[in-house]
Amino acid sequence: MLFYNNEIVGFVSSNSTEGIEFKDYIEEISFGLFKIKRVFNFKSNSAIDSGRLTFDFIYSGKSTYSMIPAVSYNGNYWGKGNEPKGFCKEGNWYSFAFNRVAVPGATYSENTKYSIALWGHYDEWSEPFSCSLMPENIATTHRLIWPQEEMPFTYTGRDYYSPGYQSKMTLQPGENYTVCAYLAVDHLKPDHQGQRKFLKAAWEMNKKEVLKTESSENIWRLGIQYALESLWSEEESFKGFSIGLIWSENQWIQEKVWKYEIGWCGQNASFANSLLTDYLRYGNNESLEKGLLCLDTWARDCSLPNGLFRTHYDYVLGIRNDEEILDACNLGTAALNYFEAFELARKCKNERPGYLSVAFGICDFMANDQENSGRFGKGWDTKGKCIYRDGTIGAFIIPPMIRAYEISGDEKYLLSAIRAFNFYTGELKANGYSTAGAIDTWCIDKESSMPLLKSALMLFEVTSKEKLLEDAEVISWYLSTWLWHYTAYYPAETDFSEYGFDTYGATSVSTQHHHLDYYALSWVNDWLNLAKYTQNEIWKEKALAIWYNGCQLLSDGNLEIHGKIRPVGSQNEGYNQCQWGGHSTSGGALNDWLVAWPGAFRLETLRKIEDWDILNSNELNK
Repeated sequence: MLFYNNEIVGFVSSNSTEGIEFKDYIEEISFGLFKIKRVFNFKSNSAIDSGRLTFDFIYSGKSTYSMIPAVSYNGNYWGKGNEPKGFCKEGNWYSFAFNRVAVPGATYSENTKYSIALWGHYDEWSEPFSCSLMPENIATTHRLIWPQEEMPFTYTGRDYYSPGYQSKMTLQPGENYTVCAYLAVDHLKPDHQGQRKFLKAAWEMNKKEVLKTESSENIWRLGIQYALESLWSEEESFKGFSIGLIWSENQWIQEKVWKYEIGWCGQNASFANSLLTDYLRYGNNESLEKGLLCLDTWARDCSLPNGLFRTHYDYVLGIRNDEEILDACNLGTAALNYFEAFELARKCKNERPGYLSVAFGICDFMANDQENSGRFGKGWDTKGKCIYRDGTIGAFIIPPMIRAYEISGDEKYLLSAIRAFNFYTGELKANGYSTAGAIDTWCIDKESSMPLLKSALMLFEVTSKEKLLEDAEVISWYLSTWLWHYTAYYPAETDFSEYGFDTYGATSVSTQHHHLDYYALSWVNDWLNLAKYTQNEIWKEKALAIWYNGCQLLSDGNLEIHGKIRPVGSQNEGYNQCQWGGHSTSGGALNDWLVAWPGAFRLETLRKIEDWDILNSNELNK
């Protein structure tokens, strides 16, 4: 039993194979944080080959909020996808492999008085295990399970399920089996901030003191080379960057469909700004010429009379004829980058007032279209009709609104930004999640909170209001639930082992896409700034972990993966840390989609940071 002031909080238990006894050894690491070693002993007279061991923490009553980091946020009921909804299916509780979760096998819940988290100890010698969260009316159970299983089904692709599995465990008479778990209990905090206790503890237990990466100078060079040599495309009126490379007929070629995008996956505007920065740093004339040519092309052909901007050039070329939707993610990215492009072009001795027209056009449209609540839209047609507004994705409009205020001094932009920030941050605090930032899905995700974090810091820099730093930390703890706090280990025959990929510092995509990527590169600078403003070093540690992770398997032109030599500066998008995409139950597979955006995000990180040495540093405490 766990007590507080003579009141029962909950108790540890087990629901294991018949004939198994256990003894617990409990260590209180700090107030409300426990390390529990459990020794199971098999008392049967004969061996069994289907043993199942559980470690349970149970409290009375149904949880008011339940979360499995990077897997389920209060049951994933928001959204239109077919990802796991609720915590059971067809009357059977879901169980998830530990490596599907951002903290090994973690489950978190809140009731009216306390927040509770349970997760497993994991290192190189640990046996794979699973977790389950079971909120019922009479009681809520947090469970760890050995050996690894995923039941009653396993979620193996977007909206797709495969048969569940249970790994085999043979138990001999008299055999002992030892497991270790961590339990964190705290008083209920507003805005689901009880999660800070276990997330901080899990980070401290697993953080790496030394992180080895390529020098920032070399990473910059590789990124510029990939943009110029592999992604640059000239097709009819288009002059800019391909969305990425695919393998076809024994060679790497540019993607044949859905080819040219201003932001999100294509990142044309950001790449162009990095080329202008490359000219300013190194005097590369090709970078100047192509950077301006790309920005000029989009500004000339994609600006609309109503202020909106065509975000996919494929429609301009007529190679797509489906409904053209202009989404908030791309529009916000376009406006913010065109504000920056105007300043960079001027530094390059090239006046481009049209770049400001693009950015202000988008901001003016959004200010007029914004609801009284502060909510922006999610997508519009080219005539300016809002097609849908649901989701946090409208937050991508906030950073350029703040920048519009900084440039113009017109408070309408600042007031619009503040109203939107309060609306979207209020939703995040109330719900415990943000939504619809991954624009190829319609679900709970991490990407939609990135602009909220950036907006909080930009607003703080404009207004000096300390509450904005508090909000930035609330957002950052939510983003931390998507961040891999540990290195997962895989069999030798997997891609992760063969090519040396480390999960530490990666982030999962969304509740609908259970694989890792490098998207967190987009907020490295924000966490570095948050650490500076708050004097909380954990944000610097996490920023450097993300940078370390996001610089892995970056090709120098000699990197061979899956029998294919990858072009200089290229890197694949997806890392299947769990059973995803039809791979084995162990996970550990890479894809071969050499998408543009990771390189753009690395270059953007570098062009917006004055001192590259902080990223070159291998030691976190420097």
